[in-house]
Amino acid sequence: MLYSILIYAAEGVFDRLPPDEQEAILRRHGDLQAKLAARGDFAVARLMPVSSAVTLKPASESAGKPLVVDGPFAETKERFAGFYVVDCESLDEAVALAAELGTGHDSLEIRPVAWAGGLLAPP
Repeated sequence: MLYSILIYAAEGVFDRLPPDEQEAILRRHGDLQAKLAARGDFAVARLMPVSSAVTLKPASESAGKPLVVDGPFAETKERFAGFYVVDCESLDEAVALAAELGTGHDSLEIRPVAWAGGLLAPP
């Protein structure tokens, strides 16, 4: 089954960490990506800062088209920083993989994914 590992972190926390801590975090990501590459297909994406985002709001009846506004509008102190999509036998396996990324500076949400098509080949 496919699982997503969603990474949430407060904006700017990573950038304020000492270089050695940043390197350790990036090394954990590199190690996990190497492990996943050896197993087969996977996907990972790091999202750009929230200042580069726009949000599409539903169209009003008078406007007739959606409204594009600057920035994300999630009511949260953390931002969605990136994600992995991995093929695992169980939720426990997905949790164990995600635990390899844990830094104490972010939250990781593991959630099953229903395949809907796209760039990756279905499992």
